[in-house]
Amino acid sequence: MGDLPGLDLDTLNEWRSFASRDPNPDEFLYRRLLMAQCKALAEGIPALFDTRQNYQALFLPGNLLNQDSIVRRLVKEIPEEDWQDIEVVGWLYQFYISERKDEVIGAKSKVSAADIPAATQLFTPHWIVRYMVENSLGGLWLEAHPESKLREHMPYYLENPNNSSGENEDLRSLTPQDLTAIDPACGSGHILVYAFDLLFEIYKEQGYLERDIPALILTHNLYGLDIDERAAQLASFAVLMKARAKNSRILRQPPALNITAVRPTHSQTLPPAAELKAEDWEPLVEAFKNADNLGSLITPPPFDAQKLKAQLEKLENSDRNPLFREYVPALRGLLLQAELLSKQYWVVVANPPYMGSGSFNDVVKKFVNTNYQNSKSDLFAVFMELGIKMAVDTGFMATINQQSWMFLSSYENLRKELLTKYTIESMVHLGARAFPEIGGEVVQSTTFVLSKQSPQDRTGNYVRLVNYNSAESKEKKYLSGEHRYFGVNQADFAKIPGSTIAYWASNRVLEIFGQAENIKKYAQPCVGLFTCNNQRFLRFWYEINIKLFGINLSKETVNSFCLKWFPYNKGGEFRKWYGNNDYVVNYQNNGREIRKYRVESGQSYSLPGEAFYFQEGITWSFVSSSYFGVRYSGKGFIFDVGGSSAFPNEDIINSFTGFLCSNVAFEFMKIMNPTLNFQVGNVANLPVIESLKKPINYELAGQAINISCQDWDNFETSWDFPTHPLLRHNTKHLSEAFTIWQDKSEYAFRELQRLEEENNRYWIEAYGLQDELTPEVPDDQITIRRADLDRDIRSLISYAVGCMMGRYSLDKPRLIHAGQPFDPTLHQSFPASSNAIIPITDQAYFDDDIVTRFIEFLRVAYSPETLTENLNFIANALKLKNGESAQERIRRYFVQEFISDHIQTYKKRPIYWLFTSGKKRAFGALVYLHRYNEDTLARIRTDYVLELQVKLDGEIARAQQQLDNASSSAAKKAATNRLKELQAQQLELRDYQAKLQTLADARITLNLDDGVAYNYTRFKGLVYEGSDLKMADLEKASQWKRELL
Repeated sequence: MGDLPGLDLDTLNEWRSFASRDPNPDEFLYRRLLMAQCKALAEGIPALFDTRQNYQALFLPGNLLNQDSIVRRLVKEIPEEDWQDIEVVGWLYQFYISERKDEVIGAKSKVSAADIPAATQLFTPHWIVRYMVENSLGGLWLEAHPESKLREHMPYYLENPNNSSGENEDLRSLTPQDLTAIDPACGSGHILVYAFDLLFEIYKEQGYLERDIPALILTHNLYGLDIDERAAQLASFAVLMKARAKNSRILRQPPALNITAVRPTHSQTLPPAAELKAEDWEPLVEAFKNADNLGSLITPPPFDAQKLKAQLEKLENSDRNPLFREYVPALRGLLLQAELLSKQYWVVVANPPYMGSGSFNDVVKKFVNTNYQNSKSDLFAVFMELGIKMAVDTGFMATINQQSWMFLSSYENLRKELLTKYTIESMVHLGARAFPEIGGEVVQSTTFVLSKQSPQDRTGNYVRLVNYNSAESKEKKYLSGEHRYFGVNQADFAKIPGSTIAYWASNRVLEIFGQAENIKKYAQPCVGLFTCNNQRFLRFWYEINIKLFGINLSKETVNSFCLKWFPYNKGGEFRKWYGNNDYVVNYQNNGREIRKYRVESGQSYSLPGEAFYFQEGITWSFVSSSYFGVRYSGKGFIFDVGGSSAFPNEDIINSFTGFLCSNVAFEFMKIMNPTLNFQVGNVANLPVIESLKKPINYELAGQAINISCQDWDNFETSWDFPTHPLLRHNTKHLSEAFTIWQDKSEYAFRELQRLEEENNRYWIEAYGLQDELTPEVPDDQITIRRADLDRDIRSLISYAVGCMMGRYSLDKPRLIHAGQPFDPTLHQSFPASSNAIIPITDQAYFDDDIVTRFIEFLRVAYSPETLTENLNFIANALKLKNGESAQERIRRYFVQEFISDHIQTYKKRPIYWLFTSGKKRAFGALVYLHRYNEDTLARIRTDYVLELQVKLDGEIARAQQQLDNASSSAAKKAATNRLKELQAQQLELRDYQAKLQTLADARITLNLDDGVAYNYTRFKGLVYEGSDLKMADLEKASQWKRELL
């Protein structure tokens, strides 16, 4: 009890008396003791514990001693050794706010002031903290005192013998107490805690008494700011605990800490007290009114700190109005945050907030746009500029942030200023997965140390860890000494277009960039159309009426036809040479509707890149998860940002395509921008050598384009799909057809690989990069498809359904019906459905059901003689269950799997719609979108659903009879289950029939131009909906249409 002020034996007995009357006496006493402990801690750690106890007790959760209470979980689930780490409270706080952080980021909207702390906090891996602190604070001390033994305590320090040490007289005079270090986004104090350790070693080396060092560090050296008050409190707690570990008595008279939250002011901040001069305080009050949004970014106006402190002293000692004294703590806090933000520091170290400008609320956006033009794209870059501003001349700034500032054009001015004025002393380029809790490729990081010294006589050390896929492996490789680039002269970066931080670029590459012309002189890359509403103006080509689709047209002839939809390059997945021809755009009447909408949206009437529409060119995917996917684009395409394009002359288009598809071009692109975005500016700045400038007969690229084109057309999602690959050879045996296809696709794959390697070899030699690049291309970078039995059998089934619907025909190649009037004479050998309605049920209730039709398709397409063999081949490819026949497996595929395959193939815009009664699968029927008419629903109801109801009545009667006649318990159980199943299906079917009748009476007509997303939702409750096709997603995608109605 001696450690708990105010808790004597009488008080304890009084508590026991109260507890005896409480329903949970142990809980009562525990809560009282816990609050007494907090009161005791408030004397030594006032930043974290408040002496005002009453309100705190209100926030304590109940049942603290229960088995599942938070206290029990903390004790049981966290190992005891973890509690020995001072920063465990910080870890718990990050976990506490992580759920809110995910919610805020996931919302993809403007982030409010209240949510900024949760959205921007991220715990820094310890080894990265050590790198930053050792190479900034430690590096500064070693430069000032090269004789110091401090490097023995710094395993993450990167020695740089090229930079002078001990020659700067200003640095030589540095004492330990001069070493001010601030973290302007300190969070729970992870960086400050390690800075404490390093400062302790510096003081100790200089002969200070160990018991005196902690107070000196807290008083003179460590500073911290954060927008989150709770985080700042935890940072204060962490450094105090660190100090207490070195001096157990420090909490008896704790020094005043230089760590605080940056708190907002308001109209009631300043009381009308005579002791306070309003004209002295009001500028500060005004400056911090948006501190909950801006935090450390605020620059306070000039003020006289001593004068303001004297006024506070008078107010605190005044008896004139005791209520005014209650304002003193808040005003002291205001003064402290203003003082900390007005100073400069020898070292600034931070893991700053990450928040893109798209998430800025209005206050943040206005402030950043006004004060940080060069870094306004993201808060992490703003904090780079802030850190440099907060550091003294010859001081150091260290940070970890996203690598985008190193490469993107939006940061070019920031890079140029940084590279000309300051020195990057060292950098560890981390890439993806530097943080254990962040997976994937999106967040790519770098950490670096910058000195506010001229780069003229200094160089930098760089460590490249981007190819390691875990935080642990990155640290291990860092310590191994591998992948290091020493003595890099940052002036060389100016030779690279955009001054990107491509520290790994060889002298030969730098020479090429410095001497060669840019590609834009010979093939102008440009950004294309921005529609302002892609949901309204774009479709997948298979959604539309093919009669309104124009391909292979020139700009001069495009308006000669009554067409609406035209091919549209929109990027897509990584693919080279040819392909990703998925989209079409509404460019009817020279894009009249788009132009009108753009003007209404505040854009220009003229269309970006319009001069190049419909021209033959080269396109690439703006966003990629891996490599530079460049493709030839034939005549007749429009293009957008995601499918940016370049347009060389016709006589050099093959050579330019070959160059852009080579690993040489990709290497240059990575030097200019190794992020996931391949920007037009980067392509425009690719260096061009003589062999690219003049026409050459570069047949290699043409061959590669042809192979890739043939591969693209092997699948029905190409508008030039002729027929299925398994039907192109005169054989009765499906297994033999697959073997032929397998051999042909493998040959094409290897031939394209050979051509790609020849292409690489040609350009490697042309650019003189034999010592740096090799021509080999691994299998995973060849972007055409090999045969795949499971995929190809499923696609054959899809083609068969297309023949049943009349979309395709066994008598004629290519697309037959996709909006045109149906002509049954085009389907002689295998007749298409007369109404494009094909029932799918778990039993063969209909003569024209999908399984019956599929068997007939195989009979006609191959041979009656091999029907059983081919059915077995298909069933085995789909993987049979034990005891399942081939026809049973095929029926199960149609009932349970086909629609999901179709939705995936057609990218959530299906053209065969599954009308289904529900989860019991009493009834299902595929309907072909392009042959739907206002009578279709009535036909489904009268021809199939009503007939099925009659058949189910008969099935139920038979099941009842089987149950009545069952002699064994097993037979009775089976008959009972079957009866229940049939009865449930009949109930489902009755409800479905009623819904069908309602919509059938409405005689709904469809406009294919409205797209699948809108048209499908008009049949909500009648058509398939699942996790792979959510009605809510389709409704969102077609909101534009509802707004027009």
